[in-house]
Amino acid sequence: MNNQKNPKVSIPPDILQVLKKPLGKLILDSDITEKKIRKEIANSNSKIITVGDRSTDRLISFDIYPDLAIIDGVERRQEKRSTLTDRMLNQKDKDVTKISCINPAGTITKEAITKIKFALSGQKNFILQVIGEEDLLTLPTCYFAPHYSLVCYGQPLEGLVIVRVNDSIRRQAKELMKSINNKLLTGYDDVVAV
Repeated sequence: MNNQKNPKVSIPPDILQVLKKPLGKLILDSDITEKKIRKEIANSNSKIITVGDRSTDRLISFDIYPDLAIIDGVERRQEKRSTLTDRMLNQKDKDVTKISCINPAGTITKEAITKIKFALSGQKNFILQVIGEEDLLTLPTCYFAPHYSLVCYGQPLEGLVIVRVNDSIRRQAKELMKSINNKLLTGYDDVVAV
């Protein structure tokens, strides 16, 4: 029997292949140092956003606190005991707010998009705790982040990708979101139809 309430989500192979390619500059795990990361973000006059627990943890370990950290408490399919949120929330010089959303694996929900847009719209810093999976949320983050923002996310078993947001990245993120939406019928076309 087909269960319409919980359909199995499967990203088509053609889209999966595109998603496996880094959207920005890949820094290999073996090359990640504080000096290299600081050099990459040195000229950023806009927001720094991390997507993923490992990416967030890496930046925080260098005392680089993102304006928005999108985490799910899971790293490589294993629950992660982390103090990421505590470390961010306890910054004395920053006003950090924790919000949450539901975003099942292999999806981009309207709720997640709404929370990302909200978190990126002001001067406050946010932690977006995802109940589900945050992997695909790199796309709406790249789409809605202010120009020249840096989006940092993990490339599994390879390293850290740093994306400088510009019009080309926005177009690419929008096209990928539309492709996923058309294939999976997730119903957020009105959110990305700008």
